[in-house]
Amino acid sequence: MEKIAGFYFCHCPDVQLAKEYMEEYISSFGNEWIKAERHTFWVDDLLSNKFFIALDEVSFEIKKKIFFIRDTHELNAEIWKRLSLALGKPREDVFPIFFINNTLDKGKLKLPVLIQKQKCFEFAKKQKWYFESIGITEKNFAQILLKEAKQKYDLSLSNDIIHILQNTLSPDYNSINNVLAQLYLFSENGEININVVAQLTNYTPELGLFDIVKKIETGKAKEVWSFFIKEGRIVEDSYLFAFIAIMAREMRLLWKIKANEPTFLNNQILNYKTKIAQQLGFTYISKIISLLTFAEFSVKSGKKDPLETFEELLKDITNIYNKNLMELALLYSVKTSE
Repeated sequence: MEKIAGFYFCHCPDVQLAKEYMEEYISSFGNEWIKAERHTFWVDDLLSNKFFIALDEVSFEIKKKIFFIRDTHELNAEIWKRLSLALGKPREDVFPIFFINNTLDKGKLKLPVLIQKQKCFEFAKKQKWYFESIGITEKNFAQILLKEAKQKYDLSLSNDIIHILQNTLSPDYNSINNVLAQLYLFSENGEININVVAQLTNYTPELGLFDIVKKIETGKAKEVWSFFIKEGRIVEDSYLFAFIAIMAREMRLLWKIKANEPTFLNNQILNYKTKIAQQLGFTYISKIISLLTFAEFSVKSGKKDPLETFEELLKDITNIYNKNLMELALLYSVKTSE
């Protein structure tokens, strides 16, 4: 049996995904490490000395301990200096794991320069005590979903089920694992009824509109119009109003983030939404809310039909995200006076 690493670095925006990798790694070093005590430390625990006290602590009864150190991309140079000294004298009964879970930069991992300069990190990479992953994204969601379903629960997922889960789950390991655990309870010989999936996820066809909001936010205008050309001809009042409701909720969320109000989002989603809120600002968020209200009025008053309104609303919102306000004239062309 190989000797476990002295310490480890995990660079991944999805901490739970990195933990799963580490648990698999630890399991290969025998029962003692599988049953080891696990302790989680945060940045404040290093600043307050709590982590270093725990690292130095020696008991008469030697027990294996695994230390999960979160958000290490936020540590300062002084703490890294202390860490490098401490890691230079490894403990055979303690296994520290440093999680670098900063968000992706333009879809890519970006390792903080301060960490790159640390000798302990250079040593870890040389020893291959390093794991990196971009986490779960729109591109690899289906692949990871299928892999987890098969390996953990021996489940087979149809394309329709994958489509529903991709439209309803947030792109993180916890969401995927939680729903798969539930589906396993309802499965028969590894097969799952699509109606069970729809009930568990509260899926409705309108949830495809969440994808449209995401494409607008990420500047994928061509995909937005591809959707409209494909599905737009069947737009009814309820479909348009579902889009208005989803977009209105998104604007309220962005407003709260911009105003520094609590939102209870996980760090990955909050960082993503914060960038959008900063990009739009209060002025552009207000303009979109105004457009949504005006679109609803246009249809309910009978002045415009749903299809025409939906097309104009998509154009105007897309222009606002691109800050192209010279083109904003479509919905406001309707007269509001009787």
